[in-house]
Amino acid sequence: MEELTLFRAVLTVAAVLLLAYWCSRLLSKQWIKASGSGVLQIIEQIQVGQDRRILLLKVKDSNYLVGVSQAGIQLLAEVEGDFETEMPPSGQDPVTQLPFQSILEKYLVNHQKKKEGD
Repeated sequence: MEELTLFRAVLTVAAVLLLAYWCSRLLSKQWIKASGSGVLQIIEQIQVGQDRRILLLKVKDSNYLVGVSQAGIQLLAEVEGDFETEMPPSGQDPVTQLPFQSILEKYLVNHQKKKEGD
């Protein structure tokens, strides 16, 4: 009799884990559909710290350079140019991609000039 209750307990835990896995897969599919259908696109991103990233965003016809950290989200600059949302080749490190790196360098140079002018 004791073996039967132990078997039921193991079966119940396995069923709960299977149901949780199925629900998480279902919810992730719904979230991906909802988040990818808008006018906001992340063109590229770069990790600059443990919890800090710089994103190149496309909102309708405008491009923005945005900083994201635990403290919040901050608009760094509006960027001109036409960018495509392409994934990096499998062997290439996304941090060293030239288009994003050149945009970041231009922003940093302009920001430094503004500081020196003040």
